[in-house]
Amino acid sequence: MSMARYVLKRLLLVVPVLTGVSLVVFGLVHLSPGGPVRVMLGPLQSEELVAQIRTELGLDEPLYVQYATWLWDAFHADFGTSWTVQQGTPVLELIAERVPLTLELSILSMLLALVIAIPTGIISAVRQDEAADHAARIAALTGISVPNFWLGIILIMVFAVQFSFSWGTGGWTPPWVDPVANLQQLFLPTIALGTAYSALIMRMMRSEMLDTLNKDYIKTARAMGISTREVILKDASKNALIPVVTVIGVGLGNLMNGAIVTETVFNLPGIGKLLIIAIDRRDFRVIQALVLFVSIVFVFANLAVDVLYAYLDPRIRYEGRD
Repeated sequence: MSMARYVLKRLLLVVPVLTGVSLVVFGLVHLSPGGPVRVMLGPLQSEELVAQIRTELGLDEPLYVQYATWLWDAFHADFGTSWTVQQGTPVLELIAERVPLTLELSILSMLLALVIAIPTGIISAVRQDEAADHAARIAALTGISVPNFWLGIILIMVFAVQFSFSWGTGGWTPPWVDPVANLQQLFLPTIALGTAYSALIMRMMRSEMLDTLNKDYIKTARAMGISTREVILKDASKNALIPVVTVIGVGLGNLMNGAIVTETVFNLPGIGKLLIIAIDRRDFRVIQALVLFVSIVFVFANLAVDVLYAYLDPRIRYEGRD
């Protein structure tokens, strides 16, 4: 089939996937103990008042009725207003205020991971079992083993406490307001989030490069007198990147998940911290909207990966032909 038909087919599959995700999240959130009404009322609650507020919010309706209402509103990009995080504020507005930070942090972390992982993986494969290879493998194992939150705490202790850098204590300035302050504030969170992911990509890149360098066409190219540099950069690395692209594409969603902990450690006002606050205050509407947003990112990241396959390897063909 053509690329356009393939993309359209994948887009149609998005609907049942997101519907299933929303159903699971909606059910789990509403079955969890506690609720937004008691959080809203605080110590001034009574059973009569709780019942009254639940009726006004529609929480006394059967779950399937609540779900159908929420799904219909979500289809029209209406997620209602926040109950407890910021009463009366539209959920979409709350998310829109915090998405730029999380997206910027995820993109910067991804760029850092790629800058570290791709060259290191190639060098490690080309210099197999040499000192450079051993050093890269040890660094990768360390990066995977160290938790993001622990590394974040250590970075804060070193830069904010020991060296008293003001930008190491958290906060966020939009890049359109002050790009220098923005990069300073995201410097440590990017290191904490990006290094572990770079270790994963590096290991994958090394493994694929080793496999590609042993292929017959690589040996033939070398026998024909083509320089080693050209063989590695133009042929081997491009083909080795095909499986790595899957890890990279899906990783954007994983980085957004990792941002939940990282934003909390560095006190960054992103969607990760918003989700923690919403869970603590039982704000069902905010929780459901955030999970749906992250699911959309995952789905479209996978779609982008599939499309990139055709560019990286023209031999790849999708099922069916026009």
